[in-house]
Amino acid sequence: MTMAIGRLALRKQGAVEAPRPAPAPVSDPVAALRQRLAGRSAREHVVLDFLADDLSEAREALVTIQRYVQGIERAVADPRLTPQQLLSLALGGGPAEQLEYLGELLAATRRRLGQVAARM
Repeated sequence: MTMAIGRLALRKQGAVEAPRPAPAPVSDPVAALRQRLAGRSAREHVVLDFLADDLSEAREALVTIQRYVQGIERAVADPRLTPQQLLSLALGGGPAEQLEYLGELLAATRRRLGQVAARM
């Protein structure tokens, strides 16, 4: 059973899945690529530096989004939640800027991956 199907089955049964902690960041997520491209021009390593930066910033944006979702989950699970509080959550906007930025980061990451692939 895939994870998505498993979660759907849990939701249908009324079970609540605990939020999972974010994976620990890798100190240098592109280290293996750096080794494979060792001896190449500095340009490849600059692209790898940008790729590492994009991955780090994407991870930070995801953490912000995750915290927002967890805040909503805590609020709606609170039996003292008032209609005004719920409306405030609905109108609050959330991390819209982070979502937009995450989209840009993922597009840049895909572009950089293509650049690295072309140089391998």
